[in-house]
Amino acid sequence: SAETDASALRSRSDPPFLAMFSVMLSVMGFAGRSSLPRAGISTRAHSTAMALDFSTVVKARYSCKEFDPSKQVSSAVLKEIMEITQRAPTSFNTQPWVAIVVRSEEAKKKLSGAMMEGNRVKVDTAPVSVVFAADLDPEKLLTPSTPDFIKQALPVFLKQCTTPEAWAFKQVGIVAQTFMLAAAANGIQTCPMEGFASIPDVCDAVGLDKSRYSVPIVVPMGYAAKPAPEKASARMDFSAQIFEDAMGNPFK
Repeated sequence: SAETDASALRSRSDPPFLAMFSVMLSVMGFAGRSSLPRAGISTRAHSTAMALDFSTVVKARYSCKEFDPSKQVSSAVLKEIMEITQRAPTSFNTQPWVAIVVRSEEAKKKLSGAMMEGNRVKVDTAPVSVVFAADLDPEKLLTPSTPDFIKQALPVFLKQCTTPEAWAFKQVGIVAQTFMLAAAANGIQTCPMEGFASIPDVCDAVGLDKSRYSVPIVVPMGYAAKPAPEKASARMDFSAQIFEDAMGNPFK
């Protein structure tokens, strides 16, 4: 069953596997069925089986609290995960984000020092931590070849949010989720964190320009030091979160 497959996937700590999942996730940045051939997948293959595979990956992901420092994530697998992460969609495809992949002991020590005390052990034990930073000045990402309608619409979209930071954080959230699912598809666990000493401290730890970037999330990744929880974390009742047509109308 999908639940059994997810349990097995959550417990895997060996090198990358389930290439099918990686291919599946690589198309996440495309919109609609017409995009599938671009990833080497026929429309016919986009089936119930693929939906079940994706469900398995989602259920395999959990917030890992302690990583095995003796098990490294290979550079090849890490690069593949980051390439899949780049397929994450963003508004007008502006891609207002950068990711700092922290691996060396010196860099890990700096980043750990910028975390709240309870999060330091995750950075310390994880072989990799990724700092996802939001670009607060996305208009600088536009080029002379950017269509005029995007140049005109982007400032409007920015003003719809309370601040440019709020707009950029929305984009990074999609990117970070893509990253975590790509890691889970490779049997690697993650733990999204926002418990920092301060955002400026995180920026300083990884050399980010604080006038240009802000950090909504840091994600350690690696192989779990302990078995995955037998029971998935609780979620609110479906009827309390999912509605049809208007708030309060039950989904049918």
